Amino acid sequence: MSLRNWLASGWIVEHEPTPDETSDLLAVVDRDLQDAAIESLSPDWKLGIAYNGALQLAILALAAEGFRPARVRAHERAILSLRFTVALDSATVDLLDGVRRKRNISNYERAGAASAKEAAEVLAAAQRLRETVLRWLLEHHPNLRTD
Repeated sequence: MSLRNWLASGWIVEHEPTPDETSDLLAVVDRDLQDAAIESLSPDWKLGIAYNGALQLAILALAAEGFRPARVRAHERAILSLRFTVALDSATVDLLDGVRRKRNISNYERAGAASAKEAAEVLAAAQRLRETVLRWLLEHHPNLRTD
């Protein structure tokens, strides 16, 4: 599989990225990673906020490659695309994909679905992903960096 296969399957669509888009997404990521570290928040919220930061990084990387997720299963496609965009290791992709599914439970069905340890693990993964994406952008898409 490749992003071109995904495009042919209709899982992603073509997109023209801009430096402003990159900057805006990074601002969301930074806000989310900062907020996910607030001690007084519940583990459910910390997990969800950290996940959202990672999701925005996945969307940013996919956009830099000239794509965005199609509407159906957009979050899933964005997270899984990290294997193709920044060559993220399978363990981290699997962690984030598992959180994607778990997040729905904690947001809509049941409080207390996430532990403090899980929330911290996702925050750490999102922070590492931020550094990975920034290095990758500098190497592969320096025209999209605004800082």
